[in-house]
Amino acid sequence: MTTVPTSAHPFSRAAGEVAWRCVCGMSRKAAVHRGAASPARPAAPAPEPTVTVSTSRLPAGEPVLTTDVVGTDFGLPLVRPTKTRRGGQVRVVRSHCRAHGGVVVWFTDGTKTPPLHGRTTWIVAAPESDAHDPARVVA
Repeated sequence: MTTVPTSAHPFSRAAGEVAWRCVCGMSRKAAVHRGAASPARPAAPAPEPTVTVSTSRLPAGEPVLTTDVVGTDFGLPLVRPTKTRRGGQVRVVRSHCRAHGGVVVWFTDGTKTPPLHGRTTWIVAAPESDAHDPARVVA
């Protein structure tokens, strides 16, 4: 039999048993076996709201976050919208147009997206002034 002393009671485990047992009969996680209460962790800061714009309302000149180059289309580098603020490249929108397979967004650095379908949104890269634009949605 193995015995381990703790701050309140000793625990023991017989050969072949998996669980530790206390001499008082309480479980290992009972309040009598816990030490002092752990200090409360400070609250995490609230994340800043992410401003997004849908592809159909994406104005020219808007800085948005994109991925790194994911491929090429006839020699043109292809990028996609990022899902988080981490690890994205800031690119400025030149234009967007409807194509056979969806909406293609062109950027001023010569990159473009593959045809995008559905409700694709873009994360705006630079913080704006207090002016509210109805095309923008805070997610």
